[in-house]
Amino acid sequence: MTMSKSPAPRLDLASPGRTVRENIELATCAEGAGWQGFWVAEATGADAVATAAAVAARLESARVGTAILPIQTRDPLLLAMAATSIGQVAPGGFVLGLGTSTPLIIEDWHATPWGSSPLGLTRECVDLVRRFLGGDRVTTDAGRWRYRRAQLAARPAGKMPVYLAALNDRMLELAGEIADGVILNFVTLADVVHAKRRVAEGAARVGRDLAGFEFMVFFRATVTDDYDEVKERYQRELFTYVMAPVYQRMFAREGYGDVCQEIQALWRAGERQRALDSIPPALIRERTLVGTGTEIRARLQDYAHAGVDSTITFPVAIPDRDYVTDCARIIETLGSN
Repeated sequence: MTMSKSPAPRLDLASPGRTVRENIELATCAEGAGWQGFWVAEATGADAVATAAAVAARLESARVGTAILPIQTRDPLLLAMAATSIGQVAPGGFVLGLGTSTPLIIEDWHATPWGSSPLGLTRECVDLVRRFLGGDRVTTDAGRWRYRRAQLAARPAGKMPVYLAALNDRMLELAGEIADGVILNFVTLADVVHAKRRVAEGAARVGRDLAGFEFMVFFRATVTDDYDEVKERYQRELFTYVMAPVYQRMFAREGYGDVCQEIQALWRAGERQRALDSIPPALIRERTLVGTGTEIRARLQDYAHAGVDSTITFPVAIPDRDYVTDCARIIETLGSN
């Protein structure tokens, strides 16, 4: 018997532009090439809410989402206000993607307390956001956010989905308990299988049906037949994750724990180039989309078969080429039109 082939995952674009104007240009290029959404992150670059609203106003049918907004830098009422506002102009709807970010970004760059329990803080934030989106007048007497009769002035017209960025097991389980979707990052096929199992365990704990729940993966992608063209660019990208304890635990599941420790030791000893060169090519290539258009589409089919519904894909331009032109080339090559 011939097994049916899984459809390719939905293609959504991760904001690649260095300016709002570039994001508008590349997002409209992607929509014209058959991509179905545009997602924006936030750290210290462009403001995510302003960028998402500006791009949404120029799209014809695509959805818009955040991947992610850190829950510590905006209070739940402000998050609900932003989601409602962008939802008014996003033609394909808006998805509020939330996450805890990192202590470096939250404490050092945004001068904001990290919080003692990211898991508890996430649960509290999502609960309050949903209450505001549902029209509740909110008063709280415990937790990080203390409200007194706070209320959203205008509710969204329809349901506003809330997705969680999740990596460790408990956050994956929490997504299964309370979220409408989960956003995974730098994951292999085995990581996807693991994440789906954990999300299902969380849903089962509260007796929840996961029908309609969306599994998304954030990818970096370069269309090239020469990996060496982008090797250093991807080494530098992955290095920041190799240094993060939560990602080290994920990488260790597939046998890279000792390698991560070795890379850290080299970096702290001042051997920066050796540290970058010690990142195994497999650690990068198993978690990114680097190859010809045909090779990348085949990999996306594999992820679909593993249970991925959609991708948020960031085009990584080849160094020394015109940035916007090369991003557009990648977008058009991977598009469905």
